[in-house]
Amino acid sequence: MKHFNCIVVFSPEKDKVLFCKRAKEPYKSLYNFTGGKVEPGETSMEAAYRELKEETGIRRSDIRLFRLMDLTYYAQKIVLEIYVGRLQSEMPLTEEINALEWLPLTENFADAKKFAGEQNIAHIMNIALQYPLEEENRAEISCGLSGGCSVGIDGCRGGWIAAVISDGMLSLHKFADLNELTEKLPFDSCLIDMVIGLQGNEQQIRPDDMARKILKGKAYTIFTSPCRKAVYGETKEERRKANVRVLHKKLPIQTDAIIPKMREVDEFLQANSQYKNVIQESHPEVCFARLNGSVLMTSKHDSHGIRERAAVIGKYLPEVTEGWISSRSRALKCKKDDIVDSICLAVTANLMLQGRTETIPPEPEADDTGLLMQMVIPREIHQEL
Repeated sequence: MKHFNCIVVFSPEKDKVLFCKRAKEPYKSLYNFTGGKVEPGETSMEAAYRELKEETGIRRSDIRLFRLMDLTYYAQKIVLEIYVGRLQSEMPLTEEINALEWLPLTENFADAKKFAGEQNIAHIMNIALQYPLEEENRAEISCGLSGGCSVGIDGCRGGWIAAVISDGMLSLHKFADLNELTEKLPFDSCLIDMVIGLQGNEQQIRPDDMARKILKGKAYTIFTSPCRKAVYGETKEERRKANVRVLHKKLPIQTDAIIPKMREVDEFLQANSQYKNVIQESHPEVCFARLNGSVLMTSKHDSHGIRERAAVIGKYLPEVTEGWISSRSRALKCKKDDIVDSICLAVTANLMLQGRTETIPPEPEADDTGLLMQMVIPREIHQEL
């Protein structure tokens, strides 16, 4: 049997479907799905993604395909493999031979004068429209990491995003505060993207400068950490004066903007000593640099940066795609970078349980309340070899 494929591609809103207008026989000038032949030596799924890219420019990172059904033609000795997927976002298409066109779902797909396939397209469309593509947006996905419950936390508008890796599954949650988070999420390791350990004087050493050296070219993503008195200042002017007086440094606007989050973390740890030096500080950009083997120079605030970070996470969690990140961002009402940052820290927390992380500095100091001033980050790749 020879194997061919057809690929049903829905628009991001699932209100249109992609067709090619055939330039050659059979079915010249009629609309058909994109697709082609499964070549010897490649899997059916590989062939579907290859044909889709060749005919439309749509890459594997742009869409997730699902095997919908097979149609077997015994007389012709042909198996037609049908795939379905939905684009993650709007994108320009690249035509190969056949012209491409988005058609609305209101079309009469049984019209043999317009559509190829002896009315099979109508049947395929009916089945494709029933396929639960929401599966790609499910809240919990499988992963290959195991070994306890690992949590990564990133601040977001209105609270905190927590990524949880437990029992071979990844899930995302949003909490209003750290009390709610710790009540509902028992964990074996936990990393948070927030300053822990506040300087009482300029002689005390934090990990910030070491982190900046790792992030060559993107050192600016490591904000200047305020002193303890600045964190507890009531007004912006009080905080500015306190930082200059204690550390002889100005307080950047970016740092002042997240001081409420820093204060929340510090107040929680002071009130809940069982979590002191258990919930530990990390930094997603430093972790991404270590997991990737080099600094990611793209911005996490645009689609290219999210896609690049999803690819790094995908080495550990293959089902994490840009589309899934987007769907969880909408569901949790947070930014996409909140999602990728929390997942990155959850992966790092999992590596910590495996003994595959280190701290910067290697021998951290404690602040005046006993909190270690350190960042937990993955070991360099060459240290793993």
